[in-house]
Amino acid sequence: MSHRVRLLCTALLLLGFYAVVGVTVLVWAVLVVATVWSVSSPAPGVFPAPGILFCAGTGPLVYALLEAARRSLFLTEDGDASGTAAGPDEAPALRALVGELTERFRIREPVHLRLTPQASAEMADEDTRYLGLTDGNRVLSLGLPLLAVLSRDQVRAVVAHELAHLALRHHRVRAFTHRLELSLTVARDFLERFGGANGLVAAYVGLPRLLTGAYVRLFRWIVQPVRRRQELEADAAAAEVCDAPQLAEALVRQAMAGQLWPRFQQVFLETAPGGVLPTDPFRSFALAVSDPGVRDRLPHLRADVVTGPTVRTELGASHPDLAERLRNLLQDAPLPAEPSFRPDAALLPVLPSGDVARLLPLYAESRKATLPWEEWIRRWVDRHDAHLAGSLLAAVRALSPQGRRITLRHVLLMLDAGERMTLARAVGKRLPEAEGDPDPLGLLARALLALVSSGLGEHIGSQAELRALVRETVREPGRSSGLTLFLAELGMDEDEPLDSREDSSFTMRNLPDKAPEKGRELISALRRVTLTVLVAGVAAGGYYAQTGPAPGSGVERHSGTGYGSGTGTGHGTGPSPSAGPLGVPGLPGGMPTDPFADPLGRRYVPVVPPVPVPTMRFPAPATR
Repeated sequence: MSHRVRLLCTALLLLGFYAVVGVTVLVWAVLVVATVWSVSSPAPGVFPAPGILFCAGTGPLVYALLEAARRSLFLTEDGDASGTAAGPDEAPALRALVGELTERFRIREPVHLRLTPQASAEMADEDTRYLGLTDGNRVLSLGLPLLAVLSRDQVRAVVAHELAHLALRHHRVRAFTHRLELSLTVARDFLERFGGANGLVAAYVGLPRLLTGAYVRLFRWIVQPVRRRQELEADAAAAEVCDAPQLAEALVRQAMAGQLWPRFQQVFLETAPGGVLPTDPFRSFALAVSDPGVRDRLPHLRADVVTGPTVRTELGASHPDLAERLRNLLQDAPLPAEPSFRPDAALLPVLPSGDVARLLPLYAESRKATLPWEEWIRRWVDRHDAHLAGSLLAAVRALSPQGRRITLRHVLLMLDAGERMTLARAVGKRLPEAEGDPDPLGLLARALLALVSSGLGEHIGSQAELRALVRETVREPGRSSGLTLFLAELGMDEDEPLDSREDSSFTMRNLPDKAPEKGRELISALRRVTLTVLVAGVAAGGYYAQTGPAPGSGVERHSGTGYGSGTGTGHGTGPSPSAGPLGVPGLPGGMPTDPFADPLGRRYVPVVPPVPVPTMRFPAPATR
């Protein structure tokens, strides 16, 4: 299939989705009107219960399709993490870089800069009309985590790639592909949630799922190849403006940051050591990934992202595999391996606290205090290494004679006696993450610092001096006297028994996962709406059964006892002998539903003989 044919099919798929949603809403509205009319003026003895159940069960599904069409048509998304626009005075170095590349690509339209909390970059045409056929605002979204791991040349290469999309007019096609992707994503999400929230809705969700599933298969087959081709075209155009190896390295680091940033949020921010968050989480992320412990693991992550497949969702892969993009850029030349991240601090803007809260909901939802990011990193390291103290204590117990009282003085004496490597190996065996650590003495120093800090509580004195003395004690046998004097000045008793401490007392507790409040509220609302519709329908039917039609409507009221409108003998008009009250069919086995019919279906009316009324005789009044 040619490229032009795929573009035409993409537009037809989007328009076809809107047409299907429109027809579905129209048919459902007609059924609702017909059901309401049948309730208000029904046939004698007929209650439209199936119609009410069908409308109640399919109502949420129709809403799901209508909401998907509305969001994609007007491009209304949740926007909780959409980013913050960079002001005229913010990020001057980044604005200068974007302006220079805009001139290189001969782009006349102004490009607005937006900073986002994702480790990605994107060029979009926003606020367009008529399904993107008219021009809107050109917005370049740059992720702050991405700026925290890229050098200046690599940031320039990424910006050149995104501006190449604009210069090649790819945003015209994106107007259709993005709307179709958003429609399918929202529709599938709503159908899954509604189908699992209510049994009545689940009975009717099969056909809408089949429809969206067919659209997803067509999207993977027709639309995603167009997107992958556009990415390769943008890579080639950007390589003519910037250095191709720099672009290749930037693509690799972007893939690495996409895995490191979520991990940093989970481990560093959500645990919030001491209930404190850093004022600048993005600079803290830049410092964390440059840590030697992280840097030693980067080659493995680098190999995984280079050789692994690109991210694939239910809609397929929108980008080619990274290995294919690197082959096209480097012409099969080897990719130079860089040992660590070297970000440009001038390109990473310093955001006010309000912008950080808008970018990361964790800052807006929590009332935790903040610290300068340098001090916060030091505090987090102390908390993160707290579990090392338990491993050190367990290693000392294993190496000490049975019954020996374990104290801090005993640990220092073992270090002075030359058992530091034995202790370091024993601690490493108890920590899976320490396997293959090239500096076991550094790990032992961190464990000793955690053990000392657990006895001090809130540190008093110089943190730098304490760290230096602990490092000297571990690496130079017989030099523990300086640490002993320092701890004595702080009032710490080295002879306090440590045997009562358990390993679990040193471990760091993670915060519990937050419940999906928004999803639970939506499901509860769906249940309430469905129950309300059912109760209203049953109540309307019950009211009609008791009161009958309005006078003058031409429908004769009947009662469930079989008596007509006359009095006495019951020879008036009644329901059919083959049907019971409210038109319910007869019971199985030929049993009549009318209490005044015999087994043969013949109707009879019991005759009640008149009861004689006795005559009361009263004596005549006496006369005078």
